[in-house]
Amino acid sequence: MVSARLSMKYNHEVGIRAGLCAIGTALILLALPAAAQSPSPAQARQWCFGTDKVGDDRRLAGCSAVLQANPSNALALANRGEIFRRKGDAERALADLNRAIDLDPNDAIAWYNRGIAYDDLGDRDHAIADYTRAIRLKPNDALYYNNRGNSYIGKNDYARALADYDQAIKLDRTFALAYFNRGTAYREHGEADRALADLDMAIKLDPNYGPAYGNRARIFRDKGERARALADFGKSLQLTPNNDRDAYARASMYFDDHDYARALEDYDRAIKANASYAGVFNARCMTRAILGQLQEALADCEQSLRMRPGDPYTLDSRALTYLKLGNLDAAIADYDTALSAKPELDSALYGRGLAKRRTGDADGAERDIAAARAVNAGIADVFARYGVQ
Repeated sequence: MVSARLSMKYNHEVGIRAGLCAIGTALILLALPAAAQSPSPAQARQWCFGTDKVGDDRRLAGCSAVLQANPSNALALANRGEIFRRKGDAERALADLNRAIDLDPNDAIAWYNRGIAYDDLGDRDHAIADYTRAIRLKPNDALYYNNRGNSYIGKNDYARALADYDQAIKLDRTFALAYFNRGTAYREHGEADRALADLDMAIKLDPNYGPAYGNRARIFRDKGERARALADFGKSLQLTPNNDRDAYARASMYFDDHDYARALEDYDRAIKANASYAGVFNARCMTRAILGQLQEALADCEQSLRMRPGDPYTLDSRALTYLKLGNLDAAIADYDTALSAKPELDSALYGRGLAKRRTGDADGAERDIAAARAVNAGIADVFARYGVQ
């Protein structure tokens, strides 16, 4: 069985909530060819502080060379700390940014960048404190309010988040990302009309921002406007092909429409982009089982269960696979375990009933099938679409 995908607050929720990386005149990061290992002093300063197109590796090399000559250069520390953060080295990022702030406590960008580093680590309280300090130093910067709003969302503080998004938009009426974030917050709290208005504005201001289409698609989906939802998911995936959440969401829509081949394509796409979520492997297991790709289905269910042991929905999917393979004992065992966790799981009750019927346990079969139909009167039609009767 395919279960609903949980939203992840720490990763800005099911349609994706974006944070802004700090950019300042000292930190514009675009790719160039690989840097020489030992830049001259002039090159080092240009790579570390220059506003021309400098890649991360060159920026890191330049700032490191500057700091070798002068370990107390606050701006070099701040810039190198941001590069470490972007490379995923949070410990070094914080060490450099801590030192930069100690040397220059009036550098708003350093406080802001350290706030992002704390956010990356899921430390919302320290992130909020740093964004607040940046705001005190530079109260008219919309980016700082936007990011603090994201941190408040991470703490489920909806009112403060909305206040920050409101202020970000007041400071910059063209700030597409703030509209996106506020629209996402509205959607998460059931204010669909306000959410739709903000996401429309985000798309108007930045028509190439894929996640805005994805979140608007979710509103259309929830309103029952499936054609518009699929169109927006398609646009999102055109603009951001590796958006695993939107690929998963569209796959789930195709699954609900019984378009299993298209669902499988999108589950494949989601896993290729991000293979860390057990629920996608379970969904692909179920879809493959329906399509008759039974060994591949088993492999997906096994992977899902390694990531989330004992999950009743994945056990239900694996049981269906065993049922279609004719391995009735294994199917019944998985259905038993699934039902011990979720006693009214209609698909597990009905599947176990079918498996019992095939083993000759007519009474047990009828009890399970009757219990399944009491939960879902149309469960037989569901299994017929799965190719099992």
